[in-house]
Amino acid sequence: MVGAATMNPAMNKTDYRVHDPGATESERTYTMFLHLVGLLSMMEWITSIISLIVTWIMWAKRKDESPFLDDQGKEAMNFQLSLLLWAVIGVVTAGLGVGALILGFGIPILRVVGCVRGAIAANKGEYYRYPMTFRFIS
Repeated sequence: MVGAATMNPAMNKTDYRVHDPGATESERTYTMFLHLVGLLSMMEWITSIISLIVTWIMWAKRKDESPFLDDQGKEAMNFQLSLLLWAVIGVVTAGLGVGALILGFGIPILRVVGCVRGAIAANKGEYYRYPMTFRFIS
């Protein structure tokens, strides 16, 4: 990763993100929207696939322009794929009652919090890592 770890004195010593000082304003804005496009899937099930496709198109279009765009595009793709996997797990375990919690609360909360935090970090030029995400693309 390009950049240096920056630390806010008010933050815990283990809670920091790597910052890319070379990320341009255009790259930061683009990656912010790359993270926010995941919120499209909050509307209905079919948009889960659409947000995955849009995320892939946005990442594929500009991944060669900078390490920051490539890294954050991979991270957003991994998050969208992971949410899809979590949804499948929720459907499979729905009969146990666990699936209802995953589908009704877990995935929507994870999606909103993850996408918003990712967008905020990207806008600052910080490398963001989503929680509970499988790294399918490395």
